[in-house]
Parts: sequence; structure tokens; C-alpha cells
Amino acid sequence: MTANSFSSKSLLRCASLFGVLLASNILLQIEAWAATQLFDTDGQASTTDCSGFGSAFTTIQTAVNAASSGDTIYICPGVYNEQIRVTKSGLTIRGSGAGLTVLRPTAVAQNTTSIISQTSVAPILLVDGVNNVTIANMTVDGSAADSGAVLVPNCLSLPFYIGIFYRASSGAIDAAQVTGITSGKACADAIRVESGNVAITRNLVDHYGRAGIGCAGANGNCSITGNTVQGLGKVNNQTQVGIQVRAAAGAVISGNVITDNFLIGAHGVPASSVGITLFNAQPSTNPHLVTENVFVNNQVNIQRQSTAAAL
Repeated sequence: MTANSFSSKSLLRCASLFGVLLASNILLQIEAWAATQLFDTDGQASTTDCSGFGSAFTTIQTAVNAASSGDTIYICPGVYNEQIRVTKSGLTIRGSGAGLTVLRPTAVAQNTTSIISQTSVAPILLVDGVNNVTIANMTVDGSAADSGAVLVPNCLSLPFYIGIFYRASSGAIDAAQVTGITSGKACADAIRVESGNVAITRNLVDHYGRAGIGCAGANGNCSITGNTVQGLGKVNNQTQVGIQVRAAAGAVISGNVITDNFLIGAHGVPASSVGITLFNAQPSTNPHLVTENVFVNNQVNIQRQSTAAAL
């Protein structure tokens, strides 16, 4: 492990004997000491103090692999150079706060495929085929692994670069930041859900490529509420969508602030950047389910194609 792979902060996992988390952002140990696993670059941490003492995991992925359903993995402040894959149900991965706990890998490998297009996907944080997984209170930053822009990306043929990807999975993304997910060679989505049911709440999504938040695929349904989704502003090299629901997915989209999606020189609405796009969305994405959103400086606020009226 190199000096710049992790900060001098730590990661810990606390499992509750009764499956109950105390009402605090610091998760207290109520199992025997042997059941609590810790991580710290200096090899020392405790369940209540990131600078405390105790044996440690060496990576976040190691903690995820060792966790059991119902466990919470608590990540102390720091910058973590990792790509994470979650294949166990019932986990919570909770940071110390957006901007404090930062997942920023320097390389992201293609390790799965899109259910919709069958193209390759390189996700920073993948939740794959499991239920009730929560990601909260952390930043996912893709700026170190990729960059650039694809003017009008063809996502049926290009690979994907994704910040947080729920693939046929359920759970929640709350109070997180997803930023810097751009690419000159892939469809870049900050948050993407395919054929899953996910609550996406109170997040800041900014500096993305193709889409900020996407929900796609039959049997998928997203509750997208209370988020701030900020595009790149007036640019000439990237078409953008703040929130996108497509390919037979359904959604509730309410109380979001969606700004700065604008492609200079766009020819017609289909090539424009849009605040919310509904494309072949489920009929359930219908009247009163797209409500109370605030739009600022978008080229088009709402675009509806092959979808019943949702306003």
C-alpha cells in the first residue's frame, strides 16, 4: 500500500448484535470485540475514534467482503484509491460526510455489463444483483481515472463509465456527492440504476458527462427526491441530461434542483441538453409524479418521448 493510496484516516465496520443501529452518525460497538473489524493506514482505530487502537482491514473492499447482512461499514475521513464491488445484500456503506470521505480511484476497470445495451461498464462503486444496500455520506469522484467529453454519445454501442451503478439491485443513495464522471470514450453517468429499485435522495451530483442520474430497464423504479443536479453549463462538446428515466423504468421525481444542462449549437430538441428526460418510461411515471422540481439555465427543462404525460 503506497502513501498516497489512503489518507492517515481509517475505516471500520460495526455489526449490531440485535441488528439495531444507535441514533448517531458514529456507530457504536455492541458485539464482542472479536466481531468488530477495523481499518487504518497506521493499523490503529477504534469503534468510536478513527485515531484509536485496534486491528485493521487494509482496504474498503476487504471490509465489504468480510461483512454480513445487516452490517454497516463506516469509512472515516480520507481519500481512498479503490474501485468497489458489493455482492452481498443488507449492507450499509457510510462515510463521514461528502467531501470528508472521498472514493477517488486512479484507475477504473470494466467489470460488468449494461443490462440494457450489453456493453461494458466501468463503475467506481458497483452494487450487483443484491438487495437493500445503502450508500451514504461520502463523495465518489471520477476525475482521476477518466475525463473528456463525447458530444452526443451512442450508449447502445459505447461502454459506460459510472460513479455509482446499481445493477438489478435495490437500496438507497443518500447525502452523497458524485462528481467528475466524464469521459471522451464512454457514456459517462454519475448515478445509474438498471432494473433495480433505488431511493436517490439529498445528493449533490455535478460535473458529469452524459447524465447525472439515470434509471433504466424493465421492473426498475427510482424515487429521485431532494437532489441537486448540476451540469457543465454552456458547453459545445457534450450533450447532457440531468435526470433520465428510460427503457421501461418508472420513477417519482420530486423536489430536485436541476441546473446548467446546455449544449451550444444544438440542432433541435433531440440534440439539446435537458433537465429531465422521460424516454419510453413506464406509465407509472405519470401525472403528479414529476412535481415541484426547480429548473435553472437548462436548454430544455423537460423532454418526453414515447411516454405518457407526466406533468
